[in-house]
Amino acid sequence: MSVPRAVLMELEGVLLETREPRRQALLRALADDGIALNALDYDDVAHGLPVRGAVRAALAAVDEPMDATGAELLALRAERYFADSLATGILLTDGAREVLAGLHAVARLGLVTRAGRREVEPVLDAAEASFLFECIVTADDVPDHAKPDPASYLSAIGRLERRRPIAAQEAIALEDGRAGIRSAHGAGLRCLAVGDVPAFRALDADGYLPTLRGVTLEALDALSGGRRAGG
Repeated sequence: MSVPRAVLMELEGVLLETREPRRQALLRALADDGIALNALDYDDVAHGLPVRGAVRAALAAVDEPMDATGAELLALRAERYFADSLATGILLTDGAREVLAGLHAVARLGLVTRAGRREVEPVLDAAEASFLFECIVTADDVPDHAKPDPASYLSAIGRLERRRPIAAQEAIALEDGRAGIRSAHGAGLRCLAVGDVPAFRALDADGYLPTLRGVTLEALDALSGGRRAGG
């Protein structure tokens, strides 16, 4: 298997420390409506999902019926609380800045994230990282096909393909949860789990990286080369 030509990655959990702010934002939004969900249940049912998917999963987990309008208002509050937490400072994951610079020199980079564009753009601007990505696919680009649907990764490959030929098998995805891993595999990519991923979920991926520190393109290829996605 040749060294990959592109690396596509989730923003949250892979490049940006968002697990705790996302959790607290949703738990606070639920609490505003008198709904209690503990942190462990959040991690089990909602982590790694886009905000509205996380809201639906959380409501189902506590068997709390809510109409579409109520669920949308809850999601908007969770987004506002999350934005408030980011306003206090952007915290990149261990090794993220150095790895991005190194990978940019040898591979085509893309961001494929469950976050919305209005959340992504300020973060990338603050980190001075927008120029590193050849394509950016957010939740707004695939509004009806959130991860684990493969649409976001298929969209990213399509955008790269329009500039220079590339196949999904020539790209590696970096993800922080089951929904993202399944999305990447569904699009035909190899995928590595990165960061604070429970072991039983990391098994869904082709390999695991506890941190990005010191990672090279060759290391990504070696760790994910055991099998092809979908195999």
